[in-house]
Amino acid sequence: LLMLTTNMIRKDLNSQNQYDAGLALSGLSCFISPDLARDLVNDIMTLLTSTKPYLRKKAVLMMYKVFLRFPEALRPAFPRLKEKLEDPDSGVQSAAVNVVCELARKNPKNYLSLAPIFFKLMTTSTNNWMLIKIIKL
Repeated sequence: LLMLTTNMIRKDLNSQNQYDAGLALSGLSCFISPDLARDLVNDIMTLLTSTKPYLRKKAVLMMYKVFLRFPEALRPAFPRLKEKLEDPDSGVQSAAVNVVCELARKNPKNYLSLAPIFFKLMTTSTNNWMLIKIIKL
């Protein structure tokens, strides 16, 4: 049953329709298990490089849920998450800042290397909510 569920979700994540993939990400965030996280992490990481900001933002937020259920995914996914801090879309940037802030609450010293990127965001961004998150970090 788990294999069938995994394959159905994978099919939706790889859909050409961005709203089908977005809905799959939203639904998955409600019921993700460690096994689903392990099996689908690569599909979600692929969506981080989507041409559509809507999917990139949802994938970034979904990665936080994946990290909670399957912490081993953090190390290989971190470079892609770091790239999203400099995404051209401000919504994707804001989502990445939120994920890093939540991760940093558990182990702040692991994210000190991101200080130059956060400083750049603070000096160039006009998104007040994101700036507040960065300052709280």
